Amino acid sequence: MHDQPTEIEPRPDSGEDWAVRCDGIGKRFKIYDNPWHRMAEWATLDRLNLHKDFWAVRDVSFELQKGECLGVVGRNGSGKSTLLKMVTGVSVPTEGSASIQGRVLSLIELGAGLNKNLTGRQNVHNMAGLLNFPPGFARAKMEEIEAFADIGAFFDRPVRSYSNGMTVRVTFSIFAAFEPEVLIVDEALSVGDIFFVQKCTRRIHELLERGTTMLLVSHDAGAITNLCDRAILLEKGKAAFHGEPADAIARYHAALRQGGAKPGKKWQRSDRGAAEPTTASEATGSERGRRLASRVLKADVLEHGGEAERRHGEGGLTIRACQICDEQERDASVLALGDTLHVRVLVEASDHIESPRVGMRLFDRFGTQVFGQGTLQQGVDIPTMEPGDRLVVSFNVELQLKPGEYTIGLSTSEPDPEGNPNGALFHDHINGLGPIRVNHPPQLPLPFHGTVRLPMSISLEHAGADHADASHQAANA
Repeated sequence: MHDQPTEIEPRPDSGEDWAVRCDGIGKRFKIYDNPWHRMAEWATLDRLNLHKDFWAVRDVSFELQKGECLGVVGRNGSGKSTLLKMVTGVSVPTEGSASIQGRVLSLIELGAGLNKNLTGRQNVHNMAGLLNFPPGFARAKMEEIEAFADIGAFFDRPVRSYSNGMTVRVTFSIFAAFEPEVLIVDEALSVGDIFFVQKCTRRIHELLERGTTMLLVSHDAGAITNLCDRAILLEKGKAAFHGEPADAIARYHAALRQGGAKPGKKWQRSDRGAAEPTTASEATGSERGRRLASRVLKADVLEHGGEAERRHGEGGLTIRACQICDEQERDASVLALGDTLHVRVLVEASDHIESPRVGMRLFDRFGTQVFGQGTLQQGVDIPTMEPGDRLVVSFNVELQLKPGEYTIGLSTSEPDPEGNPNGALFHDHINGLGPIRVNHPPQLPLPFHGTVRLPMSISLEHAGADHADASHQAANA
């Protein structure tokens, strides 16, 4: 007899458009203290019982409607991967049942579905054939897959020569291009750089909007809250909670604290070289401005980040270079929570710009904008610029952000021609610069919870005790 079920919120009413359904699914493994015990059970046709039962998953039920994304969270060993393997048919459940309607693709293990002896290109043809796509389908999708994976010449080399990151890039690119009706992913977004994760996130949103159903296992709170409609928290193989993603994540973090979770990566600060001890904000024409412009040009990072399709604009006021540095004027990619990030931007006019504006934005690992301001919001008026004029604008941002990786977006603009106070005519707009990492020592408490720190104050006011009212109530009693 297993334990009584813990708190589970009611599942949505079942409809006809379900895509994934699990009814009381469970998986039991037999644990033997000695390998000879297994043989003894076999020899006696199980008349001898020399094993212990271990239920990796037990009594889990849910129904996922078409177009929904369900997250599964839990500590290591809670049964997440076992659940996915039963859903996809890789593992046969001991009890209960799992059903899927529609074409399913599952990225459960690194390189799932790839033949390591074939090249990335050959694997596209191979997987299309295995999935019974019509002839010519793979060729029609090849250019899209190759561009999305973005691994260069390795696409025509055997998969066995790939790094883990390249393997995931190719696998996810194939799965995303094949547009499955059901997509099952186990921690795939935890591998790869922030730019690829942001690209994957955008693609997943597109698939969900087109009706793809998704089952996602991840330890990443951002992935669960950003992508999922609902989430299940597994504890010791059982569904301890089923409901809103934010609530599931909160309970998951509480379980980690109670279970003595291991701390994250060691806190560190690093930089990428020194710079002259010069400070400046907006400058044009001055000797200091020219020196700073020269330094910014030497620290050009525009080609290290954003994709070509992420840059657009009219072109009258162009971002020529930028420099990302810390409080000591050193080029930096890792800073501590609370440090000041300095982003210096060199812009150049090729037209008459009456009211130029420059702005910057910060994006999290999943491409969500967490902050954005510019000269307009700060009340900084930039003088009219003529063709050939150059200007360095310095953004100095105190990093009151949740520890993690972020990318930077920059833009130049003029006021909206139609007078919209929150609109703009963009001359240059580029995303995907960086990345930068915000760190915090794991042994110290966080100064806030959530994504950003907002201005806040707390006050106390003594109200005293209402003795007269208390005596009146006692007398009436």
